[in-house]
Amino acid sequence: MAQALPTEEDIDAFAARFGQHLRAGGTLAEWMGVDDADMEATYALACFFYERDEYDTALRLYGLLLMGNPYERRYAVAMGMCKQMLKQYDDAIGYYATALLMDFDDPVPSFHTAECLVQKGMRQEALETLAICLRRAQTAEHQALRTKALELQRLLQAFTPQDQASSGACA
Repeated sequence: MAQALPTEEDIDAFAARFGQHLRAGGTLAEWMGVDDADMEATYALACFFYERDEYDTALRLYGLLLMGNPYERRYAVAMGMCKQMLKQYDDAIGYYATALLMDFDDPVPSFHTAECLVQKGMRQEALETLAICLRRAQTAEHQALRTKALELQRLLQAFTPQDQASSGACA
């Protein structure tokens, strides 16, 4: 037997309950009964595809994770990394900015933002972003990132706009 379609009142009541859930800090994953173990398994699978350079597949999985829980910083960083690898630098920067809003002290999004800015030819902005990254990367936990950021900073400082003009490009 066919089930009756929901009434407008049913839809309004559902929307009110769902809205209340979201306003209370709830996520779509919680609403749908997706547990943390399933989210972690999906994240691990997305990371597997990312590490195999299958960025389009990883991107879809990270997108699902972000829909399920938009408050998880790792998902925003991972989405940014996929976008960066796909050379979608503006989108990547947007995801890194989202991750920074969730944890302003994390130097990782700033470092990757600087990498994107370099690819966009925005040397000065990249140097400014690296300075921010380096201020945040003071702990032993971030020593490897700090080393990479310092190296990129040195390279950018050594490369001046005049170097680009005299690099032997055809006129």
